[in-house]
Amino acid sequence: MIYRGAGWVTLLTPLAMVLLLTWLWPDPSVKPGNTSLMQLLMGLGIGSAINVVLGFVLNRELHPDGVRHHFFFIPMQWPALLIMLACTVIALLK
Repeated sequence: MIYRGAGWVTLLTPLAMVLLLTWLWPDPSVKPGNTSLMQLLMGLGIGSAINVVLGFVLNRELHPDGVRHHFFFIPMQWPALLIMLACTVIALLK
């Protein structure tokens, strides 16, 4: 498997945030049903920031059953941090 424990949340939360931002605050500069680059980056960045905090909280203690929360065999906070930093860099360069 590519995830262990709650590692699947690493992909689910950013995608859910993009959909939530698109639904709650549609961008008037794009056609209905589409999203702008800034909305996409904000959704992915906010969702990944949530996952970074969640990953640090969930992986803080050693669980009795030995399950750690991983995504691609890496603790889930580190891929989420990379996604968040990539979104920040792209937003700053744009």
